[in-house]
Amino acid sequence: MADLQTLVPADEAEACAMVAEARQAGRTLAIAGAGSKSGVGQPVTAEAAIASTGLAGIVEYNPEELVVVARAGTPLADIETALAENGQALMFEPADWSGLAGSNAGQTIGGIAATNMSGPRRILAGAARDALLGVRFVNGRGEAIRNGGRVMKNVTGLDLV
Repeated sequence: MADLQTLVPADEAEACAMVAEARQAGRTLAIAGAGSKSGVGQPVTAEAAIASTGLAGIVEYNPEELVVVARAGTPLADIETALAENGQALMFEPADWSGLAGSNAGQTIGGIAATNMSGPRRILAGAARDALLGVRFVNGRGEAIRNGGRVMKNVTGLDLV
């Protein structure tokens, strides 16, 4: 994806506008974060890439409730550091296979959620998506979609109705 024009939205509204504009123009977009998983799966044919790296940061962290809200482009290292300061860790133990994919870019939380890549504790603790209570994303029409929430009720994992 290095040879593609890369669009880096600064916020959700800008990401929505970029996707909507590409759709209206009939242009294809590749979705990218830090690029740590760009070698995984089938090669992507696109006219441009939209990267989540501008959509970074921990929005909310409540250690007592074990809830972290972070934007898609947030580096996994930032989340792990914040959790470690409170003696906590991600239960699904995300594996960093970026070196195998030919990248040392580091992972983003959005990339982990998108690919559901989990580490060796997956068999006991569950996959990455099992830890998601809610998601907010931009669909292919350029609309912001919200699903789930910040409170666990009778749902575990990603519940896209």
